[in-house]
Amino acid sequence: MLICGIDEAGRGPVLGPLVMVGVLIKEEDEEKLKKIGVKDSKLLTKQQRDYLFKKIIKIAEKYQILIVQPEEVDQAVNGYEGLNLNWLEAEKSIEIINSLNPGKAIIDCPSNNISKYKNYLTTKIENKKINLILEHKADFNYPVVAAASIIAKVTRDNEIEKIKSKIKTDFGSGYMSDSKTVDFLEKYYEKHEDLFRKSWAPYKKALNKKFQKKLEDFSQFIEKTEDKNKELTGKLKQLEDLGYKFIPVKTQHESVRLKGLCTITLYKNGKLLIQGKEENKKLIEKLLKNNKI
Repeated sequence: MLICGIDEAGRGPVLGPLVMVGVLIKEEDEEKLKKIGVKDSKLLTKQQRDYLFKKIIKIAEKYQILIVQPEEVDQAVNGYEGLNLNWLEAEKSIEIINSLNPGKAIIDCPSNNISKYKNYLTTKIENKKINLILEHKADFNYPVVAAASIIAKVTRDNEIEKIKSKIKTDFGSGYMSDSKTVDFLEKYYEKHEDLFRKSWAPYKKALNKKFQKKLEDFSQFIEKTEDKNKELTGKLKQLEDLGYKFIPVKTQHESVRLKGLCTITLYKNGKLLIQGKEENKKLIEKLLKNNKI
């Protein structure tokens, strides 16, 4: 019988892809996987994983790698087409199973509700005779799933290195437990936004900090402008002694308009426009500059 192990790498990081992998082997070849030291990728060093990756693909009949970019992860987390992160993994598992068509598929199940998850897979798998086994920590209990976890981890690590090379920046692992990733997120969440999972809390927090800063700056600007306008309006009122009259403003952006030898407009952003003959304009500007009014 041909059996398929399915596992993922990169479910939790704020940066980089999620990688789903299926490894198809003859059932009797599980012993070969055990002999070369295949086990859960988290229990192995990088050097061990790289070594085993090459060995596994020689033993496997077939294998399939699906690289899921942050945008697709975000769509699922945000409920696109009724998905969430678990159902996204389910869809990728279905794609792998339908492609490799094993007699038995063993899946490291991400959902707490294994029976519901299994039913979802069953409805979409083309070959209804496939024996589905879903377990938590299947990569620990089944060598073929551990093999899938190793290929997934090595592939994701390679994808991360490609990104680093492309942008010429070392941002660490992509996980928020990595200080390099934390620093990179704070500095480059806008410049390299396509690398991040925007539905993740750390990215949302970075955006919120920017929004709060803009809001604070805007509030301070409004306060300063209002103070400036009050001061200018008080000064301009004294022009009534020189024959100027307040007239209705023409746009929503104007705060005050006066008409006399010149037309004077005070805008809400604090800018002052004086229109008229040059000598009259200079007189008003001189009066304002020298605080004579």
